Amino acid sequence: MKNRFGMVQTFMTTKIRPGGICTFIACFLISCFQAQAQSRALTPDTKVDSLVRQHMSKRHIPGLALAIIREGQVVRKAYYGTANVEHQSPVNESTRFAIASITKQITCATILLLQEEGKLSVQDKLSTYIKELPASWAEITLSHLMNHTSGLGDDWNEPTSYFFQHHTDEKMLSAQMGYPLYFKPGEGFYYSSGPFFLGLVIEKITGQPYSSFLKERVFDPLGMTSTAVYHHRTVVPERAAGYRWHEERLENGEDIPPAAESRADVGVLTTLDDMVTWSLALKDNSLLKPESLRQMFTPGTLASGHAIPYGYGWYIYYFRNELIIEHGGLFRTGFTSRITHFSNNKLDVIILCNLWEAGLFTLTNDITAQYLDGFTRISDRKPQPDRDKKRTRALETMFRELSLSPIKRGELYQQTNFSGVEPETLETLLKGFQKLEFIDLKRFTAQPLELYGAKITRIAYYKAVAEQDTFWSFAFTDTGKLVFVNWED
Repeated sequence: MKNRFGMVQTFMTTKIRPGGICTFIACFLISCFQAQAQSRALTPDTKVDSLVRQHMSKRHIPGLALAIIREGQVVRKAYYGTANVEHQSPVNESTRFAIASITKQITCATILLLQEEGKLSVQDKLSTYIKELPASWAEITLSHLMNHTSGLGDDWNEPTSYFFQHHTDEKMLSAQMGYPLYFKPGEGFYYSSGPFFLGLVIEKITGQPYSSFLKERVFDPLGMTSTAVYHHRTVVPERAAGYRWHEERLENGEDIPPAAESRADVGVLTTLDDMVTWSLALKDNSLLKPESLRQMFTPGTLASGHAIPYGYGWYIYYFRNELIIEHGGLFRTGFTSRITHFSNNKLDVIILCNLWEAGLFTLTNDITAQYLDGFTRISDRKPQPDRDKKRTRALETMFRELSLSPIKRGELYQQTNFSGVEPETLETLLKGFQKLEFIDLKRFTAQPLELYGAKITRIAYYKAVAEQDTFWSFAFTDTGKLVFVNWED
């Protein structure tokens, strides 16, 4: 804007010499085009800054770091707010955040690295490395732990007191062995603490602490010099403090025992620059061979043949016509993180912040809309006349049955791929369901979208009218087979 207003001021005060009008007009037009080009180039950044600051204000986020990568090039890095409220230290390129569950993909990559070296196979049984497991765990493989098809629960759903009661790896392992599986291994999908066990496997195979092996074989080779697994006695320069917004005030995040905070499913601390390095390393074979990357980014399959929306440490699904590969991290110690790869447009968005439950999924999508044409909220579109009432009735029947009879864990993905939505979440979203209102239909007949072993030729978008209105997409093959259901807004 400064350039543009400066250009206008020059035009108003310049005296035009006779005979110089053509030269002046030519120069003026060139200046206009340059200023407009500069304005267009700055528009995404200007809007992104505004979106970030608005979101931080609304969610009471103390500090945040953001990176945007396009076709392998970092097009934007930005730092906002405060890393430590008590000391008023700003977020900068050296600020280290806990990334919580994004740690899972690093652990999965380490398992694949060991597989490349012939030290294990992802099809190995967990019982090969950890003895005296319950009989019901006998068929759990490392692959099941990597893509959440083991039947295990997520002990992070337990209150913080649980971790103080079970404050060592051995006690957390013993406690989890006391819970029944939600389903037989390989027969369902439910997000779990599986990578915690993978960390124990890594230690068993390598004879090194999980943290030491990651430093030696993953972080140091990639140049991720500001990344490490949490250790309660290690002094970490420029570590961000974690917070939560509770009862209309900012509070410190919860304290948990050191063993829980350093687990292989949540334990990594890192900077924005190192997360950029990590993202790029998974695209140029810096760490893993092509076959390992293929395994990492391939959605899993249940024993029944049904596909799930998860590879090894990554959710994989279509969202607003974009193939998305992503994962978030949410930590009660006071942190939220998100890394999202928009595969079709070769765009990555990485966000790290120091507030628990910071709503980064929404912020990521709002930022992406500034860079990808047509990536707008479905909720911003108005319902249209229904083009296919038969299809709508069938989908309404499915939603109504799900709203009236909550589905069990493990059964949902045997019926329909809900792109990562868990039964408890689905029950809440469909409470009081009344009807679907048609919004739009996108066709991909000429170039079908391929995912989950199917060719998607159309995606229908609907508004679900319930106690809380929500917006959904339903993907179909040319034969009318429902491939996935996705919660859009």
